[in-house]
Amino acid sequence: MSLVRIALRICAVQAVKGRTLVGDNVLDSEIGALETSSAGELKTPQEKQFVSVYTDDSKQVSGLELRSLIASGEIDLVFEAGVASPHLMTDPLTDEKVIMNGLPAADANFEFYLDMTLRQIADALADPDNEWAAIFNSLILRVEKCQRARISGDTNGVRLAAHQMKMTVAAIAEPVAGQPLKPGTPMAAFFAKCESDLVHREPDMVKKIALMKAQIAGKDGELAAAMRRYGMTHNEADAMLLTLPDGGSP
Repeated sequence: MSLVRIALRICAVQAVKGRTLVGDNVLDSEIGALETSSAGELKTPQEKQFVSVYTDDSKQVSGLELRSLIASGEIDLVFEAGVASPHLMTDPLTDEKVIMNGLPAADANFEFYLDMTLRQIADALADPDNEWAAIFNSLILRVEKCQRARISGDTNGVRLAAHQMKMTVAAIAEPVAGQPLKPGTPMAAFFAKCESDLVHREPDMVKKIALMKAQIAGKDGELAAAMRRYGMTHNEADAMLLTLPDGGSP
């Protein structure tokens, strides 16, 4: 289980909520937010404009010492923004269908709405006064690349347009099991923020945080921590003179 990957996604969702045209309708790994039928028709079950955030592919970097599996490597973080004709509202002044007040439901305005939404996502993640964004940025070393794509469809008069932004980021290393998190580290800040902001209003977050913490709980000595960090066997630690004859560490 990649704790950094999970933390990145949760931080991204919370950093974007309430800061784009879709308001709080920011979904965490919503399966089927955008669907393609067997006939190739694009559809969505969402009842209003949305942003869906999920982590996609990841690739661990090469050149690691021995068999270390704690390096997060590169992670693809995907933001999908969608709007469909069932999401439209009626302007009380003009009685016409609009995406939002003052923005008629023309194809060009669908695209404008989505372009603006993705720009707002980028601004939210770069906002130094956004505490969730600050934790998000502390979990990554750099953004390797950022790609954009769009899809659209018109099925039986139902129009749907969606834009996707995929960020490939180099993330910090996973915390090592058996080593307490040091105060002020990115993962420690993430847990503290979840416990102060989320567990009281998102019931399943209590269990999620408990499971994540249990995965790295314990108090290993320095030798055991080093062996976990680099994937060493006891024989390898002995050969590198990291252990004493009685099995202890120097």
